[in-house]
Amino acid sequence: MAYKINNTFGTLLVTLPDGTIDTAATDLTLFGKAYAGFGEKLNENFVKILENFNNTSSPANKIQGQLWFDQTNKQINVYTGAKWKPVGSTTNSSTSPTNAVQGDLWFDTANTQLYVYTGSVWTLIGPTTIAGSGVTQVVTDTVLDNAGVYRSILKLVTQDTVVAVVSNLAFTPSTTEANAVALTAAGFSSVAQGVQLSSTVASAKFRGTSTDSDALGGIAVANFLRSDQNDSTTGHLEILNDNGLRIGAGSDIQMTMTGDNFTIANVTSNGNIAFTVNDGGVTTTALTMEGSTANVTIAKDLRVSGNLTIDGDTVTNNTSTLTVEDNIIELNRNVSSNAGMPNYTGLKVNRGETSVATEQNLYWVWDETFADDGTTTHGNAGGAWTAFKSGGGQNELSAPTLVDVRANIVHATSTSAQYADLAERYESDCETEVGDVVMLGGHAEVTKCNKELCDQVFGVVSESPAFLMNASAGNNDTHPMIALKGRVLVKLTGKGNAGERIVSAGNGEARVANIDECTTFNTIGRLIKHKYNEETTLTECVIGVK
Repeated sequence: MAYKINNTFGTLLVTLPDGTIDTAATDLTLFGKAYAGFGEKLNENFVKILENFNNTSSPANKIQGQLWFDQTNKQINVYTGAKWKPVGSTTNSSTSPTNAVQGDLWFDTANTQLYVYTGSVWTLIGPTTIAGSGVTQVVTDTVLDNAGVYRSILKLVTQDTVVAVVSNLAFTPSTTEANAVALTAAGFSSVAQGVQLSSTVASAKFRGTSTDSDALGGIAVANFLRSDQNDSTTGHLEILNDNGLRIGAGSDIQMTMTGDNFTIANVTSNGNIAFTVNDGGVTTTALTMEGSTANVTIAKDLRVSGNLTIDGDTVTNNTSTLTVEDNIIELNRNVSSNAGMPNYTGLKVNRGETSVATEQNLYWVWDETFADDGTTTHGNAGGAWTAFKSGGGQNELSAPTLVDVRANIVHATSTSAQYADLAERYESDCETEVGDVVMLGGHAEVTKCNKELCDQVFGVVSESPAFLMNASAGNNDTHPMIALKGRVLVKLTGKGNAGERIVSAGNGEARVANIDECTTFNTIGRLIKHKYNEETTLTECVIGVK
């Protein structure tokens, strides 16, 4: 009949047929009825129970309440039905036990520290330092000061080194008392009120964020510049690197050094740089550097003490008056030979440049194209000073025309003249016209000649003399220009032949004289061309010849 094996609670563990054994239900060998040779197995069962299944690994077929002696940790364990739990003593091992329950103790043999299991983690009981690392803890101490008074302090010790001391009073340790001598040797020759770091611990300092401080580096905090608000300094500011200074929310203005060169830059696209001054209480922009054009604008006067060199193509003076102290203005400075000389060099007067001739631009230039004949008469300079009027078009000097030049007195050598007579202004006592024959006398200097064959005949009123003397004496109404010599238009009445002498005919006119009428005193001049009509007309004559 088969055996039915139950545990203490009456629960069936296994049914053993006659003549069989079971080694799977438990860690013992169970025998069925009439099993032959059961004595050896029975004795082994007694030994296993006696030694509590002594082994380096836990029994494989464990049941609740079973004991196991852990050969590795030399510790007895009981199986709770879920895990093995040490019995009656601390677990000694270099690693934390994995089968702990709340309240278990574990002695870390590697670091000689005791832990308790909270049910979820191992919590260190002590000591707080790992074996061989020295003392690390807050230590209370009593130290004799140099006044003979014992002072209580806290020492912050790390690996046997006193890093800091906490004291409610400042004092100087004694030089004889053992604790005081040890404290001095630890870097505390004097103890400050509060927390003090050791002077012998290299780089000992408080690290973290400080909300306030009495001093930095021994300098009162009030002597440092603020970075979060406006501030000032009585000293000078030095930036000892080439990256220099950045100004603006976007670091728009940058002051930097490149080698020995200093740069001020506005790095914002098209941003200006302006220099302002207090002009009598008014903020005034004195100089502006324009970012969009790279132009520089100076609001008022500019004084250059040294030389001024301009390498651009155009200099524009938007002024009403240009004053130059130098006595020489040099043009064509870069012309190195006559071959590079431009045709015209000089000044331009802008008059609006329209189609109206009186508004075309004017030039006073050195005309390199003037055909100098190479004689001293023309100066032998290979050109001439010339007054031009613009020829119009894109190239204003492509076809210029000459214009008048007026002056008070011109000191020069004339080689030619556009007009033919020599004249002088004289005051007249009556109205005169071009071609009138005049004589000295009347109520002024001259008067119209009203006599025929007048011996006081003086000259003829000129229209455009080649040379005018006493030009500023008056105008043509009060001081007509009296031709004294040369080719001039004369009011001539009657016919005449070229070469015949002319005399006064009265009423300011002249006529051809018969040869027997002519005298040195009444002859005005001679007729240049034949005259074929009897009317009084302006006729070209030469006067001042007999």
